[in-house]
Amino acid sequence: MEERGYPEGLDCVWIGSDREGRVGAFVTGGEGPIPAGALLADRLSVEEIEGRLNELPAVTSARLLVPLKRPDDFVELARRGFFAYDWTDVHRTSSEALRAYEQVAVPETPISAKDLPAEIAALLDGIVLNVSFAQEAKIDVTRHLDCRTVR
Repeated sequence: MEERGYPEGLDCVWIGSDREGRVGAFVTGGEGPIPAGALLADRLSVEEIEGRLNELPAVTSARLLVPLKRPDDFVELARRGFFAYDWTDVHRTSSEALRAYEQVAVPETPISAKDLPAEIAALLDGIVLNVSFAQEAKIDVTRHLDCRTVR
């Protein structure tokens, strides 16, 4: 299956599910690892995903976990039921890097993959992490999935 290239320098979103079927939205900061499955050419591109997610209705309240200058995008993702993660290493020196996505906002009532429209749910195919988003504040996705990174 053909794969799109890594969108280097472009802050975009990919989604994955946890072992319980809850859904997380991962914001790359333009350099975070992206699962190879999220870059398949027959899927909605990672550059378009955030826009589609924002078209979904807000279904719950959200809680911001870390202070951010502009938390709106993360809070809006969580209000739609997604656990929102960010590649915060983009703001750190290499010696301070977490090398993991950090949870920044959580939904009061999470959605599951079965709650999503078919086009969005299809993006989760093959992107399942053996973690619980309700318990994992930091996730090194490269330990769970074949990922692409900035070269």
